Amino acid sequence: MYSFQGVLEFVEVIETGSFSAAARKLGKSKAYVSQRVSQLEDRLGTRLLQRTTRKLSLTDAGDVYLRYAQSIAAQLEEGEERVRDFQQSPEGRIRVSIVDGGLGEWFLAPALARFAALNPGVILDLDLSSRLVDLVGEGFDFTIRVGALKDSSLMARKLTSIRYGLYASPTYLKSHGIITHPEQLQQHNCLTGATNRWMFKLDEKVVEIKPQGSWHSKSGQSLIAAAREGIGVVRTANFYAKKALACGEVVELLTDWTREKTGVWIIYPSGRHLPQRVTCAIHFLLDEFRDYQSL
Repeated sequence: MYSFQGVLEFVEVIETGSFSAAARKLGKSKAYVSQRVSQLEDRLGTRLLQRTTRKLSLTDAGDVYLRYAQSIAAQLEEGEERVRDFQQSPEGRIRVSIVDGGLGEWFLAPALARFAALNPGVILDLDLSSRLVDLVGEGFDFTIRVGALKDSSLMARKLTSIRYGLYASPTYLKSHGIITHPEQLQQHNCLTGATNRWMFKLDEKVVEIKPQGSWHSKSGQSLIAAAREGIGVVRTANFYAKKALACGEVVELLTDWTREKTGVWIIYPSGRHLPQRVTCAIHFLLDEFRDYQSL
């Protein structure tokens, strides 16, 4: 019967880049990992790794063997996940990337916190940065993104939608004039965020401008705060402006031009088994936002 002894250790050494890193990830000593890999090489009768004090590299034989070893490791991991699915409640770590930090902090993190409270065996790891992560390469279970989808190799479920509105304070408008057409924004102080182009649509007419101004931030909260102080005009997700609108601190502009909604999507890898804890989290979020046509 074939022995898998040393195979997983060999894969971890290559994927983490060193025996020390592999040992930390596996929860073993460096000596243990090194011994296991050496035993694997002895059994195969060839060197898989070239070891020096400064560098670790694959031999030609190691390069060939790695592809098969990684396949074995992936299948064993999936097998363990499928067995865990028989548990009555989900357990384990879930890594989630939420590209829009404001959306994550205002709506998605609280929803996932409710999920965690109902499932104490789950460990949630949230990345709220604005970068587009490599879902598979960086080991994320799913990501939540806003806007048009480009990568057809991933699965997507629509969670909800948001609308981007144009806002300014009454004080600013009194000093600088009412805005009745998107092209007039070229003469105004525009508070810019993640995008350097603003697009407006009315029926079949589309107007695109490149906003210029004295305030730039990727935070929707800080953009609305600046607009409330009368600094300029801001285009941001409508949920950021909800409180300021209710208080009369800002007013919404060009509402006929900003009616279109943008989708918010849950995206996850296709073609592979999703652990129970991940499918439970996805279904929980879909249920939480089922009644929201738009945020």
